Amino acid sequence: MDDIDKTIIKILTKDSRTPNTEIAQQVKLSESSVRARIDKLVSSGAIKNFTITLSDKHLTLLENSLKIYSPSGQEKQFSDFLFDTLNNSGFTHVRRDSANNVYGEIGEGSPTLLLCGHMDTVPGLINVEIKDHAIYGRGASDAKSSLISMLIAASSFKDKLKSGRIIFSAVTDEEGTGLGIRELLKDGLKEQPDCAIFGEPSGIDKITVGYKGRFSVKFTCETPTVHASAPWMSSNAIELLFILWNDIKTKLQTNEDNRYKQITSCLTQINGGNADNVMPGSCNLMCDIRYPFNYNPDQITNKIADIISNFNKKYSIEDNVKSTFAYEIIDSTPAFECSKSSVVSRSVSRAIIKKLNSKPQFVHKTGTGDMNLLGNKMNIPVLTYGPGNPHLSHTSNEHIMIDEFLTSIDIYQNSIENVFNLIQRI
Repeated sequence: MDDIDKTIIKILTKDSRTPNTEIAQQVKLSESSVRARIDKLVSSGAIKNFTITLSDKHLTLLENSLKIYSPSGQEKQFSDFLFDTLNNSGFTHVRRDSANNVYGEIGEGSPTLLLCGHMDTVPGLINVEIKDHAIYGRGASDAKSSLISMLIAASSFKDKLKSGRIIFSAVTDEEGTGLGIRELLKDGLKEQPDCAIFGEPSGIDKITVGYKGRFSVKFTCETPTVHASAPWMSSNAIELLFILWNDIKTKLQTNEDNRYKQITSCLTQINGGNADNVMPGSCNLMCDIRYPFNYNPDQITNKIADIISNFNKKYSIEDNVKSTFAYEIIDSTPAFECSKSSVVSRSVSRAIIKKLNSKPQFVHKTGTGDMNLLGNKMNIPVLTYGPGNPHLSHTSNEHIMIDEFLTSIDIYQNSIENVFNLIQRI
């Protein structure tokens, strides 16, 4: 045992809830090195147990939420759980809408802060267990830990919010078609909030301020069907659609080293043909296209329209069997960015600095989130923040480090205080 180990023991003796991130700052090591040292101290018997008193109920709440399986479309049981939890945690105006979104409020009047997270997960059960200073379960990272942290943080203001209102909302179908956030935007909120925080795994010391925009596009090709033994008599719809896809992918791509600034296209589904001895006369292809903030999405749809038009002209000339091409925009989400100098960005940033004693990293992600829809629709500052490693989302190893979950509660609480202080000062 060296001096660093002794310092770690001293810190934990004073407060066993001290997160590894804070210990790392004090002993000037990485978080992973601190965790490895603590594991070694535990295995050697130098540390026999940790006493977590203030957080027992918090961990229990998270654990109980993870035990409720809630993939997209099956959120009703978890919606019931949250509805009861809000009623028992000091929230007022607890309600539910037609999409099974759950709402609760703390305080009254303005300014108003929206805390929003999603209750659904991707499919796939994971046994809920606590081991190696982490809690495992489907949704542990994406994104029940964020949702429960925000709920706990908001409830702590039930007797001390002098003016202003916190709206907590848990929405459904984020991993699906976004039914929950669309219903929230339709008539889920009584008034427009001044700013919002979405709970998603950004990492305890990172703030997500930008997401790309998205198109989901369906392409189709129709040709006369013929027997597979005489392929010269027609054109193969599957092969033609691959030619079309390669043309679209080539013409949409941009020469940017920064992946957030790139336009990307990904083939996600293809379906064609109806028998193993018939040349395919019909095929459809689904693709996912992402584009950055400040890029005009009309440029993408215009390029697609031009390519489809050219293919229809090329494959309708007399020397070729007539083939027809078409496309349909199945879904679209505009890109969104939150200013780093906005009230909500400064509030969360200051909370992280206060808790971790280090500046947060502002990140831009190549994905698309619920904050795209709300930020564009309401034209308010919105960012995404939450505990957890986003790379664990949707994996079979999904978990959240307990110290990170507990730390996030403090950061959310301080962020809420900062929001109201800053808005009322402006």
